[in-house]
Formats: sequence, structure tokens, C-alpha cells
Amino acid sequence: MVTSGGCLALRGHRIGQGLLHPPHVPVQRPEATGELAGLEDVSFRSSDGVTLRGWYVPSRNRAAVVLVHGFADNRAQLLFEARALARAGYGVLLFDLRGHGESGGDLVTWGDRERRDVTAALDFVSTRPDVEATRLGLFGFSMGGTTSLLVAEQDPRVRAVAAAGAYPALEADIYSGYGRWGVLSAEPVLWTLRGAGVDVDAVRPIDGMCRLQGRPLLLVNGDVDPDAPAKLQASLFRAACEPKALWVVEGAGHGEYSRVSPDEYARRLREHFDRALLGAG
Repeated sequence: MVTSGGCLALRGHRIGQGLLHPPHVPVQRPEATGELAGLEDVSFRSSDGVTLRGWYVPSRNRAAVVLVHGFADNRAQLLFEARALARAGYGVLLFDLRGHGESGGDLVTWGDRERRDVTAALDFVSTRPDVEATRLGLFGFSMGGTTSLLVAEQDPRVRAVAAAGAYPALEADIYSGYGRWGVLSAEPVLWTLRGAGVDVDAVRPIDGMCRLQGRPLLLVNGDVDPDAPAKLQASLFRAACEPKALWVVEGAGHGEYSRVSPDEYARRLREHFDRALLGAG
């Protein structure tokens, strides 16, 4: 006879396996016209040998922003952000994280090993002839936002970072999403992630927010987001040092910022990176 605790453990293990191995969403290439004129198919490798595939739109202002998508999606998820920044002259790199889209790898680690992917993306952009290496920005959504914060805290090449729907710590996010029964329902998920080699304790951007050391931070969140509750985003904001900004989009759920307030969203992204990246190099 399986106890209720045993049922919760089995359920948590299945959830954990789904978090480690999401289904791939097919990548649909946009037309290389308008803001995306000159869009190139590119690939590069992470430090642990994973091949990452993406698109790059060349810079017209000597600055570039790397865009990092969320869980169980791919680079096309951030085409709105790419168009908004490319329209302003920025080079933009969209790429698939490991275990997503057309990139290699079959294990998603929720920001742990994905840090290597984002670092490789910064390496790629920093060597582009159209970009000055002192004018690099990062934007990430959800899991990509958390990963972007982790990388920005450690990599001084990132002169400005923006994160939408990010979580302050992986363990807290698991408890928020799967902790209805507290330890009994959340810990089996965490055990499964740890058993697969995920360093859960390393995915805590909240601990290092002040390591940005004067590099501008923009946090974006929806006020009706069940996946990244406003209270979690607010804790990231409180932990950060100036200069920092938090924009809560009224009526927006997870990733709905461009649907609810497209013009203001595009403006805030552009102005955030303009201030940091278009001054003296």
C-alpha cells in the first residue's frame, strides 16, 4: 500500500523529471526584413562543449544585447524584445539554451549550467566586428532572467541587465510552484533536480544583486503572474543596489508584458540600455 507521502514523492519525482527534460518547441525563423534585416543564423559552443544555435542581427550603434529565453521555449519567444532593440540600432543575439530549440544537450538545469551558455553568448557577441566589447547588455525572461542575473553578477562585461519574470532563488521558486504540501511536495522535486546534478544552491541571484556594482538593473514583472509572483520579484529588487528600477505591469501574467503594454515595454527596454551602453565606451 502506497502512503500519501509516497504518492507525493512519486508525483514530485515525475514533476522534477519534466523540469529536467521539457519537450522541444520547434523554432520558426522570422523573415530577415524590417528591424531584423541582416539576421544571420549563428552557432557557438559553451565551455562544456554544448553546441548552441541562434540568430544575430548586426549592430548599427556599436552596442549589442544578448536575449535569453525562458523554460520550455526557444529563441523566438523574445522576438518582440529583439525587434524593439534592433529598431534602436542594437545588435541582438537570440539563441536557444541547452536542451531547448535547436541547441544541443538534453538536460535543463534551471540556471546552473545555463550560465555557461550565456557566457558563451557574450563571448560570441564581444568578438563581433560591429560591436565594442564595452557596450554589452543582457536581457532574460523567467529562467533566462534568473540566469542572466547570475551571469551579470560575475561578468563585468555586462554593462546593463534587464530581467523579466525572474525568480530570486531556485529552491524558493520550487516551493512557490510545488509546495502546496510543504516539504512533502516540494522536496521530492528538489531531490530529483539534485540527483540529476543540478546545483540548486548555486541558483540564487538574490544573494549577489549588489555585485552589479553600479551597472544598471531593470526588473519587469506582471502583477497577476502566478509563475513569478510579485513578492518574489520585489525581494530581488530590495536586494539590489542602485541604480535599479522595477516596473510592475498591471494586468500582465507571465511573459505578457508586450501584449498588455507593448509601447511602454519597448520604450523602457530601449531607455534602460541606452543609458548604460550608448555613453562613452
